[in-house]
Amino acid sequence: MTVSIVIPVYNVSKFIGKCLYSALSQTYPDIEYILIDDATPDNSMEIVTEILSNHPRKEAVKMVHHRENKGLAGARNTGIQYSTGDYLFFLDSDDELPPDCIETLVSCMDNQEVDFVIGEIKVIGNERKAYPPLLLQEGIYQGNDFILDSFLERKWYEMAWNKLIKRSIFTEKNIRFEEGIVHEDTLWSFQLALTAQSMAVTSVPTYLYHIQSNSITQKKSKKNIESFYFVLDKTIKSATQNRLFATHKYIYSYLENLRIFFIKSLVNNAFEKKYIQEQQNKINALYQQFVWKSKSRHFKFRLKDFVLLLWMKLKN
Repeated sequence: MTVSIVIPVYNVSKFIGKCLYSALSQTYPDIEYILIDDATPDNSMEIVTEILSNHPRKEAVKMVHHRENKGLAGARNTGIQYSTGDYLFFLDSDDELPPDCIETLVSCMDNQEVDFVIGEIKVIGNERKAYPPLLLQEGIYQGNDFILDSFLERKWYEMAWNKLIKRSIFTEKNIRFEEGIVHEDTLWSFQLALTAQSMAVTSVPTYLYHIQSNSITQKKSKKNIESFYFVLDKTIKSATQNRLFATHKYIYSYLENLRIFFIKSLVNNAFEKKYIQEQQNKINALYQQFVWKSKSRHFKFRLKDFVLLLWMKLKN
């Protein structure tokens, strides 16, 4: 079984060395490496070239160069296009892998082929922001209903990285990353949960996630807010098309919690009042049309709305 590790490279000269060495040092033998130069303006690719010049695994590395920056989603899509492995693994270029990451993920399939495998995450740089543990026991799970419900209950992570994903998910189901936005992982993982028929879980940490002070996940811009609205819009309309409101009760709490996160992001990032009100009206209109009309809202979410309103007044 071959594995393709896809690594987008953009403006990561401080981190790419550790990242690449950790990928090249994997104990699993059958790996190809797809490095996507996303028109990086710094010397990241020079560092990559230097590392590979005398490395015993250099022949397993493919380097693909973008003429212009396409962003993380575009780089990952290029990696999918050029990869040939039975399974794909996405690694962000400011993170690292423990040496046995791929071997651990492959072995927990227990000689079966599943659609994807997921492991635990170890946070580096700010342990107070550690991810909560996976809420699924180790083992293999079958059936889309279970996979989708466990995702909607947030029992497994929505990030694209730290998942070993069967190639047919991309080639046969045509799942790709939405380009030109942030929060693309949220939408992509929802699509994965809609599609996958089997998954495996290990409680072993298989990814070292570095929290950077200037990370896009730490600061919210208007693009961040508007991208998240786009993700919510696509998710809600996909849920409607797939009749999830009638068949999967957890879709309501999942979407309600995303809406709360959306509004908190608006208020916490000091946007002007007019912009906050416009975005709040926009998201409420979307939910009124597709979500709230389907079922009366649970009392706890009405209560959360009331608390949220008080909090917004105090913030202002």
